[in-house]
Amino acid sequence: MQSIHKKHISYILGIGLLVRLITFFVFYTQATIYPDSRGYLELAERLISLDLSGYSGKRSPGYPLLIAIAQAEVYVVVFMQFALGLLSAVFWYKTLPQLKVNKKLSFYTTLFLSTLLNVIFFETAILVETFTVFLFSWAIFRIVSSQNQSENSIKTELFTGLLLGLLTLVKPFYAFVPFLFYGFYILQHFKLKSFLNKKLLLLVFPLMAYFGWSYVNQLNTGYFVSTTFLGLNTAQNCVRFAEKSPEEYRWISDPYVEYREKSIEENRNLAMTIWYAYEDGAWDAYNLGFNDFSNELGKFARATIKENSIDYVKQVIFYSWLDFWKPVIYWHYDQFNFKHANQFYVLIWFAQKTILSLVRLSFLISIPLLLIKDIKNRKLSISSQLSLLVLAASVLQALVTYGTNSRFSFPFEFIMVFVVITFIQQKFIPQKTKTSTREI
Repeated sequence: MQSIHKKHISYILGIGLLVRLITFFVFYTQATIYPDSRGYLELAERLISLDLSGYSGKRSPGYPLLIAIAQAEVYVVVFMQFALGLLSAVFWYKTLPQLKVNKKLSFYTTLFLSTLLNVIFFETAILVETFTVFLFSWAIFRIVSSQNQSENSIKTELFTGLLLGLLTLVKPFYAFVPFLFYGFYILQHFKLKSFLNKKLLLLVFPLMAYFGWSYVNQLNTGYFVSTTFLGLNTAQNCVRFAEKSPEEYRWISDPYVEYREKSIEENRNLAMTIWYAYEDGAWDAYNLGFNDFSNELGKFARATIKENSIDYVKQVIFYSWLDFWKPVIYWHYDQFNFKHANQFYVLIWFAQKTILSLVRLSFLISIPLLLIKDIKNRKLSISSQLSLLVLAASVLQALVTYGTNSRFSFPFEFIMVFVVITFIQQKFIPQKTKTSTREI
């Protein structure tokens, strides 16, 4: 068993590294920069110089810290992310047997995940996703392992909490994760004394990260927020009913609606309307800095949503939430190293995207089936907990913003695959196959 285990990990690392090196050195030799990348690089430079005074608060410091370790050399960041991607694959392989998936299926599932093109191309991009997946993979491995043990030490809970704290520093949105797992524990051990237990240690570092960075932003900007993008992000959810804002916010809604119609005419991304308008100077006459304007947008969004709750619910369900379930890839299609290479990769991605779409549909179908089974057994299984984690993330991100919602789902993609594979094995693979330990 141990020999098979080591051989599988060697294959996963070897094949994963080979695919990455071929992709990078032969087909796509780039550290891909996107508009979001600039904000991370800016904060990384500040971290390198140890100077956060006057920082705009647009980004949290988790991912910029990784860039700072690489001295803001983007190609060094790419190779660091290749390493993080391979380590994530090791955690995936170690987690699947904890979910009672047999060794052979664990190996092939991990190999599939590790060689997905969206995984590899996110590793070539200066974006937060690869680091997020790595921290999530490590944290989920520890959470699943801990649930297979009768008792966990304070050190174990603290270290898992530290990982979740780093995850919160990378993206404050993930501050809900430790509370969710703490809630799962309370649900399964519902006694008055169970509210005060070692699982509370999961909350310590995430709370420190969230409120600590919010305080830094307050010192620099005057606003106690995890990111000064918050108001603008919330306003994006109002794009389809902005004209229904209260009269006091007409100065925001009128240009917003004008640019929305312009975006439709020019076939631009409707979700990014507020950005187009802002960058085009639609509100320059008010002489508001970005932080002050984002704060005003937050007020506008809350007031408009309050008066148009049905429109908001429609926006959240039929646009923001549905977009979460679309597989996404980030690359510069026209910047491959030679002709037709992009077409070759598009064909591969089309096949992988089709599989991932089926996985996501299967995942959604499996959620009620898992919950019904757990209700009958009066026990919340780890598969159900992981399913509810993804479902909670899909709902929360939809409530908060409308834009690149499909990017929110990428760090949870491996969890969806885990749940589906576990479900398929339990329902359709005979016990004899399930317990087989033959080498592949």
